[in-house]
Order: sequence, then C-alpha cells, then structure tokens
Amino acid sequence: MRKLNSLKAHMAEALTHRGMRQNPADLHFAIPSGSVVARGRPGLGFEYRYTLVMAVLDCAYGLDEITVPLMMWVARWQPELLSLTAADGGIDWEVELLDDGKSDIMVRIPLTEGLHLRPREDGGHDLVRPEEPVPFALEQAAPLHRVFLDGELIASCSAHTDA
Repeated sequence: MRKLNSLKAHMAEALTHRGMRQNPADLHFAIPSGSVVARGRPGLGFEYRYTLVMAVLDCAYGLDEITVPLMMWVARWQPELLSLTAADGGIDWEVELLDDGKSDIMVRIPLTEGLHLRPREDGGHDLVRPEEPVPFALEQAAPLHRVFLDGELIASCSAHTDA
C-alpha cells in the first residue's frame, strides 16, 4: 500500500516537533476494511479501496496540528476527498478525552489505489502501479510548504525546503 507508507512518513515528519520520532508508537495506522474493485474497463485492472485509520495517542496538542498536515497530504494524493463531507464518504474523526488533559485522536481516511496488469511480449504480465497524477489545482500553484499556528511552525513539507 503506497499511500499508507506515504502518509505514515508524511505525518511522522510533520509531527516531529511534537516528539513523534522519540515516541513513534503514538502514531498508529490500521486498515480495518478494504475491497478490490474491478474498474469495468478493457484490460486487466483493478483498484484497492480501503479505509485507513490513523490514530494519534496521548496527544497533548490541538487537532489543527494533525489536520493541517493531513490535508496537505490529501490535496496531493487523494484530492477528491477535499470536496466530500464525512457523510458523503469523506474523512471523519473522533477524539477521546483522557484524564491527564491529553486525548486520543482517530481519523478515518477513505483511500484508493489503482493497479493494472500489462502484457509482456514474452508472455505473462507485469503488475503496474501507476503514479498518481498531480491534481490540476496543484499543477501551477505555489506549494503549501509551511504552516504556522500562533507563530509556531506546525506543518512543513521537506520537498520544498528552499521555499
């Protein structure tokens, strides 16, 4: 699952300033449900559709610090979620308040990943995982590379360190 690995790396980097490198177990990922869907087009192709659950445990900071980097990632890798409410199949979340003033935050993100089989000249097929296209809105736009909350950097993208 390429998107799972991509989001794990992105969120771990985004929350480094909150100690995520020292406590990586506080950022947990699971896929409780998924399906394989044929796309109904000629050829041998299908799509993984799954719900990725991301949990931030013992969180002593605000939901914004999780949501902002998550939405930066979504804008690039699953942009159709930006126009969906949770009721329409978009992102939803819940917070469990803990006794020590911290909270456990769980976010459910519906994701898709397409695959197809390309015939080989010598027989057989190659499994191909096509790259996700760059969303039209991001093709000409300046990257959202650093976000601050009350003067503190809460999200950044290492791909644009010079910006």
